[in-house]
Amino acid sequence: MRSSRLIAILVALVFAALAPMSSAQATTTDSVYAKARVAHTIKHLQAAEIRQSGRFFVKGQVTTYPNKFVKLHKKKCDKCAWKPLKQTKTSGAGSFRMEFDGPRGSCYRLFVPGTAKYKPAYRPVGCIIAG
Repeated sequence: MRSSRLIAILVALVFAALAPMSSAQATTTDSVYAKARVAHTIKHLQAAEIRQSGRFFVKGQVTTYPNKFVKLHKKKCDKCAWKPLKQTKTSGAGSFRMEFDGPRGSCYRLFVPGTAKYKPAYRPVGCIIAG
């Protein structure tokens, strides 16, 4: 009888010691999900050539990034790195428009930097090909 009480007390102590650890893990997991950043919202992204002039434009709206700079990156070949080409400031509503030109084979993407609330966003604009 005495040994069964001793075992019951030991089991109770083990569970009492493990209980705060499991709740701490749940709290840590909840805070990680709460701190997870979401992607920027990029709407109405368009890119086209301006009247067959060899110049191009890209326009759109980043509703989550008003009055800040968005960037256009350029890649000269498949194995080359992305390099910043231009940047422009968005309007109060997040709208932007950029004009650019480049040689055939160049590819472009839009880059919106990350913030404390939003993670960085990359959207392909397109590549210049012989037409």
